[in-house]
Amino acid sequence: MNLKIEEAVKRLNDSELYSILFLKLYAEEPTKENLVIALAEFQRTLESDGSAPHDKWMNDEDSAALSISQQRGRELFLDKAKCFDCHFGPDFTGDEFRNIGTYDEKQYKDKGRFDETKDSNDLGKFKVPGLRNIALTAPYMHDGSLETLEEVIEYYSDPYMFVETPINMDSIMITPLRLTYHEKEDLVNFLHSLTDETRYKQR
Repeated sequence: MNLKIEEAVKRLNDSELYSILFLKLYAEEPTKENLVIALAEFQRTLESDGSAPHDKWMNDEDSAALSISQQRGRELFLDKAKCFDCHFGPDFTGDEFRNIGTYDEKQYKDKGRFDETKDSNDLGKFKVPGLRNIALTAPYMHDGSLETLEEVIEYYSDPYMFVETPINMDSIMITPLRLTYHEKEDLVNFLHSLTDETRYKQR
């Protein structure tokens, strides 16, 4: 964040993938104007219109809105997987800054919030994102390093498999969860339940 728009446009144009995507969507390469449009559209995905299966299930509108797997995933989300400790509230974020282990000053050198505050307690901290419509907003993590929700859950199951010696990692992350195959599957399925049905139809 706080990146000058000129630099953002340059990075997009330097990316073969984003150049192709912008040509496909806007019939031109990335510019200041179409970047603003793209960002506005992304922000719209962070809100819910109430049509997500999770909302229907929670509001007693449809007792079958969540599959059995999604219900198990919800229980994991609230308890064993510790997701709810950071992702709570209507938009599934506490709007806090957390270090989930993606900073080691070796391969992962982005200091996150520290660059703004210069407070060593903020080393490697990034803002906790909301999870509304999360299935539609790949890639994931602050640097886009994980392409799928499956990879994200693998990361949270054992961060040390991705970053061996993280610095200043949040205490909630220190002990690996070591989720089973089926627990990972249930969590991914639950995350899909946070997507508005109208947005699924638009895809």
